[in-house]
Amino acid sequence: MGHNVSVLSDASDDHVLRIVEHINNKAEEIKRASRNLTTLNVVMLVALNLADELIRLRGEQETICNQLETRSEELIHLIDREGNGKNIPLRCA
Repeated sequence: MGHNVSVLSDASDDHVLRIVEHINNKAEEIKRASRNLTTLNVVMLVALNLADELIRLRGEQETICNQLETRSEELIHLIDREGNGKNIPLRCA
């Protein structure tokens, strides 16, 4: 979008570059879809799109974690029923 920004991060340079590329790609995608937007509007839409992406991915992560916990508990109960193990609950972090 024609602006340079200095970024201070504990992350590796490669990681920061991947983030910058992702943001730039989102901005280009939005600019192609709506050519008459101001820079501020593009930035706001990028932020909204990234927030939507984050919330969706967190929901997917929670679903997968719940499925993993359920399946783990089922396996533990199966092992306990066979008398070969102890009841050790597994939880996603």
